[in-house]
Amino acid sequence: MTHNRVAYVEARNILLERIMANLRGDGRFLAAWLAGSFGRGSQNMLSDLDLHVVVADAYSDVLCARPWSGGAKTTAERLALFSQFGTPAVVYDAHANNLIGGTFTYVLYKESALNVDWMLIPQSVAHLEPATLMLFSKTELPAPPVEPPPDREQCIEHASQQVGFFWMIAAGQAMALVRERSVQFHALLLWLENNIREVRAALHGERASFTKETALQLYCTQEEQVAALRHLCDEMEALMPQLVEAGGYVPASPRAVVEMRLAML
Repeated sequence: MTHNRVAYVEARNILLERIMANLRGDGRFLAAWLAGSFGRGSQNMLSDLDLHVVVADAYSDVLCARPWSGGAKTTAERLALFSQFGTPAVVYDAHANNLIGGTFTYVLYKESALNVDWMLIPQSVAHLEPATLMLFSKTELPAPPVEPPPDREQCIEHASQQVGFFWMIAAGQAMALVRERSVQFHALLLWLENNIREVRAALHGERASFTKETALQLYCTQEEQVAALRHLCDEMEALMPQLVEAGGYVPASPRAVVEMRLAML
């Protein structure tokens, strides 16, 4: 297994070097950087490549065309670009993932099992991004726009919604355990964890940043599953008084209902 992972990393390094060399030598592209774990400096042996590429305005109408918002396909022009670096086994456009402007295409390469998230950004809207690893730049890019802090009232309203949603799902999780639906239980644990993260950020007047990281595990026994659910409920209960003090609203006695359902185990 270790040998296979080392080979995977070597293949990823070779792929990245090829992409960087080709794009740097191609007049259509002005800059490229890695975001995600590489941008944060937290990459590991299994990290994929979140590649952001600035397309010169003369070519952006073609390469950044969006004839559809999403689908298991891409345009012929983008496919030709991606195919320079291997045979795409899976291609999926999901342009809503590009918050700057332009396109987003997931490409899984057949030869290496590596995937690259290609984000093509028109020069006209491109700017530097925080937490990135610059690969090359042929032009000076604007600084990141300064985003106004989230509105306090909107944060408190968002946090209140997240609390209500948490307890709705937590009650369902308790019933999933009673019904011995372990797969459903584990799938929705991530929702509960994310609700807590959203509430914490909102109470600080911030937006929760996207992450794939989780502190959750696979809980094999019923005792472990109940303990995991109760731990998340404890975390949310600890946040609720802060939300009420800030002017938000919370359900009346949600934990009692969860425990009533758990008592049926």
